[in-house]
Amino acid sequence: MDELVAQTQLYRESIISYVYRITGSLEEAKDITQDTIVKYISRNEEEVLNPKAWMFKVATNLTFDFLKSAKNKKETYIGPWLPEPYIEENHSVQEELELDESMSVALLVLLEKLTLKEKIAYVLHDIFDFSHNEISKIINTSIPNSRQLSSRANKKLQRDEVKFVPSKEEHLHLTESFLQAVKNGNFEQLSDLFADEIRLHSDGGGKAIAARKILYGNKEFLTNFLLKVTKPAFVKGVKSSMNISWFNGAYGITLSINERTVTSYSFEIKDNKITAVYSLRNPDKLKCFNL
Repeated sequence: MDELVAQTQLYRESIISYVYRITGSLEEAKDITQDTIVKYISRNEEEVLNPKAWMFKVATNLTFDFLKSAKNKKETYIGPWLPEPYIEENHSVQEELELDESMSVALLVLLEKLTLKEKIAYVLHDIFDFSHNEISKIINTSIPNSRQLSSRANKKLQRDEVKFVPSKEEHLHLTESFLQAVKNGNFEQLSDLFADEIRLHSDGGGKAIAARKILYGNKEFLTNFLLKVTKPAFVKGVKSSMNISWFNGAYGITLSINERTVTSYSFEIKDNKITAVYSLRNPDKLKCFNL
């Protein structure tokens, strides 16, 4: 029994991050992973040649079940949807962390363009390096269809611009500069951080004030908008703070009022400019910062 438990721990974090990428819910990913581990340990002497593939298949089936039960909630979600923040359970000191674009909010939002099977095929193949033979068994399809799902996913995810992944130092510099500009209400400083065309995704889930649609526009418009909506947090008498945090494989910012996180900000960056701001305000999704 101890040997089985130890074996499951080899894959626990990988399965959590896999299910999270599919569902956008860290809490659900942990629950599904725990159920997967229990099923593996309590199986009836079934011979398992590939424990990792076996557990990923079970986790995938449980994820299908969860998403079917949650489908109506997703369809009636108020305003733009953003994933819950992903905070690593076990990580090295912050100075040693490297940017992980595959866990970014930008990519997770982009994955919503895909069908469920396309998303699973893409994540398993492009991020977790599963072969199409293994994927076909996990999602009960043929190898050619697995290849087709992966190909379709990649075509849908292709962007017009050249993919650009900033260095950790560039990302941190822009994050710190954003924080200072918002705190100080400095229009010029904030505007200078933005690309000429920028997007704002704001998720309030109907439970916090947020834009009901994705805002697209020039940087002057969105600079004014962001400074206007954040100004009440920094008026005299309000106990507020903004801090740099590490989540979703990159630096982001948390805004707290009366020691409760009310907003998290993460960014998409290209050519040393911020091209998208992801503002999460749904209190249900910010619980991880308030534990």
